[in-house]
Amino acid sequence: MRAVRRRALGNPGLPCITSGTARNASSTPFFLTEQEQQLNQVEKLKLQLQMMTNDRNELCEFLAHYNNELNNSTLYSQHLSEQTQLKEKVRILLEDKKKLQGEQILLQESCEEAKRLCEEAHEKIYDLWTRQLQEHQRLEENLQSLLKQKVLFTRQRDLAVKLQHHFTVSQMRYCGPCNDGYE
Repeated sequence: MRAVRRRALGNPGLPCITSGTARNASSTPFFLTEQEQQLNQVEKLKLQLQMMTNDRNELCEFLAHYNNELNNSTLYSQHLSEQTQLKEKVRILLEDKKKLQGEQILLQESCEEAKRLCEEAHEKIYDLWTRQLQEHQRLEENLQSLLKQKVLFTRQRDLAVKLQHHFTVSQMRYCGPCNDGYE
C-alpha cells in the first residue's frame, strides 16, 4: 500500500495524515470459479471503500483540527493551500468511492445472475437425473418381470418334458402288447 504521511509543519500536536489508496495487484488462482472471483473482487472493493472512507474521515478530522490551530495570517495562506489540496483529495476519494460502489453493484448483479444460472443448471441436471432414475427403475422392473417369465417358462418347459416323458411311458405300457401284432 502506498501511503503519504505528513506532519503539519513540524507541530507534534497535529495528527498524522495518511492518504492514497491501496491498489494491490493480485493474481487469482486459475482454479477459482468465476463466481468466487467475483465475490473476492466484491470483498476487495468493500475493503478499498472502507479504507477510502477512513482516509476521508481522517482528512476531515485533520481539516477541522487544522482550522482550529491556525492563529497567524502568514501560516493561514500556506495552510489554506494545503487545505485546498486536501479537499481536492477528498473529492477524488469520494469520486473513487462512488465508482467503486457502482462496480460493487455491477458485481453483485453478476453474482446474482451467476447464482440464478447455477440454480437453473442444477434444476436441469436434477430433472435429467430424475428421468434417468425413473428409466432405470422401469428397466429394472422390466428385467424382474422378464426374469419371472423366464422362471415360469423354465418350469413350464420342465413340466412339459415330464408330461411328455409320462405320456411316452404310458403309451409304451398301453401299446406294449400291441407291438407284437396280436390284438
